[in-house]
Amino acid sequence: MPVDEIGPPQRPVPAAEPERLPKLRRRRFLQTAGAGLIATALPAAGAGAPVARADTASDRTSTATAAATADFGPEPPLMHGYSGPQIKAWNPDTDRNARYLRSRVPLARRIAPFEPTQARRGLDSRPRLAVLANDYVQPGWETEGYPYGPGAEAYALRFWQYADLHASWHGLPLDGRHDETNPPYGLVNLPNPGYTDAAHRNGVLSLGCWFWPRPENFAEIVEKTSQGTFPTADKLIAMAEYFGFDGYFINQEAVISAAQAKLLMEMLGYMARKAPSGFHLQWYDSLTVDGRISYQNEFNQVNSPWVVSGGQRISTSVFLNYWWNSAKIQASRTHALSLGLDPFEVVYAGSEIGMYRFAQPYDPRAVFPEGAEPRTSWAFLGSEMVWYTVEGDKSTLAAQAPAYARERQLWSGPAEDPSRSGRTRQPDSSRPLDPAGWDGAAHHIVEKSVIGELPFVTRFCTGTGERFFIDGARVGDQPWFDIGVQDLLPTWQWWVRDADGAPSDAVRVDYDHTAAYDGGSSLRLTGALGPSQSVVVRLYKTRLRLTPTSTAGLVHRGSAAAPGGDGPVLRVGLVFEDAPTETAWLTVDGATGAGWSHWTGALGQWAGRTVAAVGVSLVAGALGAEDIAVNIGELRLADSVPEPAPRCPAEFTVDRAVRANGTASVYLSWDFEPAGVAHYDIFRRTANGRQWLGRTYDGAYCVSALARDGDEETTRLELEAVSVTGRRSCATATELGW
Repeated sequence: MPVDEIGPPQRPVPAAEPERLPKLRRRRFLQTAGAGLIATALPAAGAGAPVARADTASDRTSTATAAATADFGPEPPLMHGYSGPQIKAWNPDTDRNARYLRSRVPLARRIAPFEPTQARRGLDSRPRLAVLANDYVQPGWETEGYPYGPGAEAYALRFWQYADLHASWHGLPLDGRHDETNPPYGLVNLPNPGYTDAAHRNGVLSLGCWFWPRPENFAEIVEKTSQGTFPTADKLIAMAEYFGFDGYFINQEAVISAAQAKLLMEMLGYMARKAPSGFHLQWYDSLTVDGRISYQNEFNQVNSPWVVSGGQRISTSVFLNYWWNSAKIQASRTHALSLGLDPFEVVYAGSEIGMYRFAQPYDPRAVFPEGAEPRTSWAFLGSEMVWYTVEGDKSTLAAQAPAYARERQLWSGPAEDPSRSGRTRQPDSSRPLDPAGWDGAAHHIVEKSVIGELPFVTRFCTGTGERFFIDGARVGDQPWFDIGVQDLLPTWQWWVRDADGAPSDAVRVDYDHTAAYDGGSSLRLTGALGPSQSVVVRLYKTRLRLTPTSTAGLVHRGSAAAPGGDGPVLRVGLVFEDAPTETAWLTVDGATGAGWSHWTGALGQWAGRTVAAVGVSLVAGALGAEDIAVNIGELRLADSVPEPAPRCPAEFTVDRAVRANGTASVYLSWDFEPAGVAHYDIFRRTANGRQWLGRTYDGAYCVSALARDGDEETTRLELEAVSVTGRRSCATATELGW
């Protein structure tokens, strides 16, 4: 995409990777899934003997890619780029470690909008938001692509409720070329599977990215067979189906011949017809139908044939280049309507978040005029700027706090409260990181939710951590990142009010990574309340129909048992669809200190009613409450009918292990049975108990940094399947031989 310097440049983006800003790394335009080494199959454990051992001589030494990064093992699963010829020849059986880089989380269905519980009342729910952003942005992100791994210095997006489309946006070198000084990059990158997991769990489509120019023959990419098929298109569809994502963002940003442009349009139309339902192709406003580069900055007769041509749908939507104004956006809407297209479905006006940050020269209010109907949908490029613009050490979660505060400013607005979104002054180009000139995504895009059926359970795990907890016990002491195991995070971050409904700063809400009930974090409320004061924290948008056996549950610590106690009283609040201005409160009993307390409350009295929002409240006694520190480790709404425990996993085995300097990357697989399973947990059995190694919703995982314990000859690994409500299967074991 072109790099704008306060106005359209007189040239298209160069073929090389352009500089975004002087202090930033180069923009790498595409990353790819499917890397590693071809797995060597090992005998699976039999039904009567769950322990298998991998100890092949060929695995004793590392390959040339052993030192991919200091924190990882000798050969972790590493994503790579795909050239045009590699796409046409792609096969999951020959794509190195493809099975370890898949997303298996199904796309969740979002509930219908419900205006009475919106943070911003009256906001139109039709506009959508597309987000093109780098994923983890860890050290070395320009050439490395991991779905998960050791270390906490990785950005894990915490705001999925506003996006409808997400694409991981940075290029990756071709397979085996990562260590070169100037490696060749792929034509297509697949989305990071960890990000796809999180996107799908929140009902967001996940897209791969196509970027041209690349140093290869474009004629081969748009090859059309005598049977009328397009081999590249067929493989792109197959790759999306295998890796578990939903389509592609097409960034065709270099001149090609008119004949090639015609073939490209035919190929995209072929993909649109042949791909499964829901497949999304988003076209970037760059190429004309005769192969020239001409950014239109609006949806018009020049670029609309890339969406619909001759009555045939070519692409699902278009991402408009950034140099628009109010007239161009209005013209885009008019043109879409003239073609019989929904402007909110088709037209996404792009904003260069990575460049202009909070001081956008092309004002989003041209898309969303104050006091008038919105005109089109919206798109971001570079929303990960909230991470890389925070300078200094970010190796710990505490040091990352300024980045996540900036993230809240981007999404919720300058007040970090979606119910109080909106700028407090006009954007100032000399102060690009001052959020006062930014409305916030929540000011224009309605928050969305997938919480539409029981049970609903969250443990507030953000997808990064410095330790890991299960049932309140610490089972892992090493930093980790894996957005693929991120829970459904609060819809509103953070909507806090006093008893009269006025904004309150008496209590602060945030994630606590020092303590968790399950995962790497919990929700923490801190502050102080005067005598008989209270605060209300609105958390989740829902559409949950209650039954006679429905219950609410909370795992918590730090609250008092009853009014008049040493601390504040904790309550759970339910807002019902048929009475959205009222809240039904349940007092959470069970005094707690350092340990976790479990509370369950019956909801049968409201059977047949639908819960539209869920929150919590703290109420101080007659003497007030100082030094409040309340943690919520789990929130659940479920039926009291016991959920069955999953079956014990079968065929758990070590497929391959790469060893170097007393550390191994261990490739594991088992029979994936998704029914009744929320995730699988992997442990190492030690003399002192069990050590957590990883979590996934899949039948394959690589423990990428397993250290040998002294001179042990074997390491015992265990696998458990876990249900949504936390019921665990028996453990299956396998062994790694050193």
